[in-house]
Amino acid sequence: MNDKPYRDLNSYFQRLFGGKTYKITIDAGLTCPNRINSRGCLYCNERGSGTGLWAKGYDIESQIRLGIEGLRRKYKKIDAFIAYFQSYTNTYAPLPLLKSNWETIKKFPEIRGISVGTRPDCIDRERIELLSEFSIDYKVFLELGLQSINEEHLRWIKRGHGVKEFEEAVKITKDYPTINIVVHLIFGFPEQTLNEIKETALYLSQLGIEGVKIHLLYVAKGSALKDIFEAGNFKPVDKDRYIEMVCTFLEYLHPEIVIHRLTGDAHRGELIAPLWSMDKTAILKEIEATLRNRESYQGKFFKEIIY
Repeated sequence: MNDKPYRDLNSYFQRLFGGKTYKITIDAGLTCPNRINSRGCLYCNERGSGTGLWAKGYDIESQIRLGIEGLRRKYKKIDAFIAYFQSYTNTYAPLPLLKSNWETIKKFPEIRGISVGTRPDCIDRERIELLSEFSIDYKVFLELGLQSINEEHLRWIKRGHGVKEFEEAVKITKDYPTINIVVHLIFGFPEQTLNEIKETALYLSQLGIEGVKIHLLYVAKGSALKDIFEAGNFKPVDKDRYIEMVCTFLEYLHPEIVIHRLTGDAHRGELIAPLWSMDKTAILKEIEATLRNRESYQGKFFKEIIY
């Protein structure tokens, strides 16, 4: 069912929807509470990891239509789409607006799932209950940006929340079992150790989450991290070290957790460093090759540690 040494997203979607599935990234024109009085997280620039289409005059329906058309031109066979509300914090708005945003997907029968990216400190029971209502007709994913279990790392990137807020968000969401929790992590913090990586894998494995997204801490144009990097106060992790981190994380992670991403990439023209991260396909191949060379796989050490 899966020829990779980890539980990859494509195989998961094949089983879930019975075929090839692609995400449509959506910019709902929202912002982030962390940007109200500051530049936000160190690694984030004004685009907020999104497409920027809202600012160009494209409403959500137009973005979905463009996304479907573009993907159909690019790929021969598509069996399902997922609407991914990606840009900034997609629960940071009044409930009626959130409901209106999310209900736009009902105009498109090709959409089989909805994924909402947000921060742990922008979660409450009312928002999760609203999102859970979509589970009647769609597969629902809540993408929570934890980034690190190390409070010092969170303070350094000016994240604006701690692990406590993340745990509270998970606790609320677990009361609605039809929602899949996907946790975002960042690898490449200064002085980040392999022991911390192991602890992160074990910590998440015991929370009952369903998915993980791993991002590289890269330097993008327009981010506060760019200023720190250019002042010589931040050195991005090198490729071999990053691959070692990812492989170690997978080895200690629960084998049933779906790997939604193993590395992140900047928007075209925005990457400053590290330049090796531009070849995402090569990195993924090296991660898989490294696991196979050490005869390893996701969850290899999980039972040994837990039980």
